[in-house]
Amino acid sequence: MDLSFFKGKECALDDLTGVYERQVIVSYMEYLISNSIPFSFSILDVDNFKFVNDNYGHLIGDEVLKMVASTLKNVVADYGIIGRYGGDEFIFVFPDVQEYDDVWKCGFKVLKSSTKIHLEDAKNLTVSYTMGLSRFPLNTTNIDELFTIADKALYRGKMKGRNCFIIYLPEKHKDIDLISTRDKVYTPIYINNKIYNLLTTGDDIEKSIMDAITFIGSYLMLEHICIETKDDLKFHYHHKLANRDCGYKPYGFDAIKERTDAQGLFYENVTYKKYKELDCKLFREFDEQKVYSCFLSSIKAFDKFYGYFRVDMVATDTGRIWQQSDLVTLINFSNILALVLYAKKKKL
Repeated sequence: MDLSFFKGKECALDDLTGVYERQVIVSYMEYLISNSIPFSFSILDVDNFKFVNDNYGHLIGDEVLKMVASTLKNVVADYGIIGRYGGDEFIFVFPDVQEYDDVWKCGFKVLKSSTKIHLEDAKNLTVSYTMGLSRFPLNTTNIDELFTIADKALYRGKMKGRNCFIIYLPEKHKDIDLISTRDKVYTPIYINNKIYNLLTTGDDIEKSIMDAITFIGSYLMLEHICIETKDDLKFHYHHKLANRDCGYKPYGFDAIKERTDAQGLFYENVTYKKYKELDCKLFREFDEQKVYSCFLSSIKAFDKFYGYFRVDMVATDTGRIWQQSDLVTLINFSNILALVLYAKKKKL
């Protein structure tokens, strides 16, 4: 690992975490680029850090950041440099690491290090990371673009459910649109208001439903969405990054009712782990259709039942870890749609 950049220099350290400040990492990247030394670059986000501050207090939050920084510094000591990007985000440079398999090994080591984070004052706290990685010169030779590309990969990781790392691949990730800072802050308000407006405006209810589903699928990067009625699947949406766009069939109301709760709700992460553990119709359907994470919510208003809103995540061995904001959005869609159908006396 080329560390000649640091020889004889006093580089600024972040006051709280003790790792390099952001500008030191940027200057090191400039040095590597000017000397044509290949490297990988990563942005890491501590998952759900706001929850830590809100529920354990900011002092515990600071302790978490210190421990995360110390752990990460030790993990990458032999093959990378770490700095603090700001808030709960850290950045890494891995010199001479560019081949996909090598980058994957670095990402995996960093990701798994979160299991070492334990605080005596917050014993029930679980820490995880989401990372996005870009590569010089394979992806770009521009520092700003390396940040943007890593941010796209990070965004993809968050939309997959966090607790993962994504290596940027143009064929998979170049079309990701990073939402604005304002939309990131106000996502729950923005997305639910958008769904309400899409479903309640316009005379063509089928177009309104499809527009709302397309918006949800694109925004949350969901691989497959549909509405399951008694007889068929309708309103299919497939994300442009999805690995599969066909082959889905109804789970069947009997199979769904067996697993949904009193509110007609069911969601599951990494369902494949339960295929052989649970002998039920729904999990056998998951097995057959290769669904790894699933969400189901009944579309019902008063005495009228219309079907189930269904989301399938496939072709991954990690599944999607459903976040509370995801679930609120999906449930709100189901409830608003049911009320619109009831008010307009429409059927699916």
